[in-house]
Amino acid sequence: MEKLKEVIQHAYDNAQGFKSQLDNAHISPSDILSLKDLQKIPVLKKDRLPEVQSADQPFGSLAAVKPNEMARIFMSPGPIYDPQTTEKDFWRFSEALRAAGFNSNDIVQNTFSYHLSPAGFMFDSALREIGATVIPAGTGNRELQIQIMKDVRVTGYVGTPSFFNLLLDAIEEKGWKMGNDVVLNKAFFTAEMLTEQMRKRCEDNGISVYEGYGTADCGCIAFEDKQGPGLRVTDSAIVQICDPQTGWEVSDGEGEVVVTLFDKSYPLIRFGTGDLSRWGKGYEGKRIAGVLGRVSDGVKVKGMFVREKQLEQVLNEAGYSIFQAVVTNKNGQDQLTIFIESEKGLEPELSSKIQDVIRVKPILALTAACSIKKDDKKLVDNRNYELKKV
Repeated sequence: MEKLKEVIQHAYDNAQGFKSQLDNAHISPSDILSLKDLQKIPVLKKDRLPEVQSADQPFGSLAAVKPNEMARIFMSPGPIYDPQTTEKDFWRFSEALRAAGFNSNDIVQNTFSYHLSPAGFMFDSALREIGATVIPAGTGNRELQIQIMKDVRVTGYVGTPSFFNLLLDAIEEKGWKMGNDVVLNKAFFTAEMLTEQMRKRCEDNGISVYEGYGTADCGCIAFEDKQGPGLRVTDSAIVQICDPQTGWEVSDGEGEVVVTLFDKSYPLIRFGTGDLSRWGKGYEGKRIAGVLGRVSDGVKVKGMFVREKQLEQVLNEAGYSIFQAVVTNKNGQDQLTIFIESEKGLEPELSSKIQDVIRVKPILALTAACSIKKDDKKLVDNRNYELKKV
């Protein structure tokens, strides 16, 4: 509690955006005397970050230090600017990786992107914290990825389950044997839903599987440790489940995951992730049931959040005002198909223009006139697997 009071006072004194947030709610740091009092502070919704940051770039006066005092600055879709304030395990995922059995003897292939979004550095720094050797493989190039796995005798994988599924396909196509040609024996997945089918495929190949939950803003929030149902909440942050409308904590049923960090340089306090979850029964405050949905219009596709406003902006600028984007999942792979009504056809560079904004390559399809109604949702999630609720 003393540590929390110190962070709140520091943020109030040094981050004008946070000070304004409290002043507008007629709250002072001295009003926060217990963890229960924390809910008096209004929730800062993630969906508001692009607007807040655009008013005072890059961090919307939420940072307590200058941009040139940050170690790195990233840009996530939105756009949202995310700082890395220290060189060490800033996002605190080493706790989750240790629970998954990763250690200093491992050589780990990190297949998250190191370009603009923070996921690559997020796990690179966590793996270095525990002494593991990191291969900064990044995304794509599956032939090169499996060659590295074989040649270097990689023992661990960090990335999305869908990409690992493609790598397992490529290994089988080569006729290589897991445990012999490829000795990888552990995998840590995040950013996408892990299906039971994918978990079984890994385990059938002698690979232990763990998953985690975090965001670019908050870092590690919860992770699998196989010591109880769902995911264990990190010891390095305060996690609340709150009513999305009121911001008050809920003890039963679903609510928004709200996170408070102890980083004084970028003090995110009562940050609403937009993700829905609930406490595991009998484990209130300790374990959550994973991500059960979204509060807002953001939909996670291939590990990236896609938002309706982003799609509207880029498509309207290109002269396409009537569209519907549909997310599906086929054979464990997310697909984003954008159906467009247009008499002029589709311009050749449209797919690339959209990908530049949302970081996900869409499939574009012309559709018949009047097939998309005015009141239809612009972004629809039709993935046919059920979210795992534990």
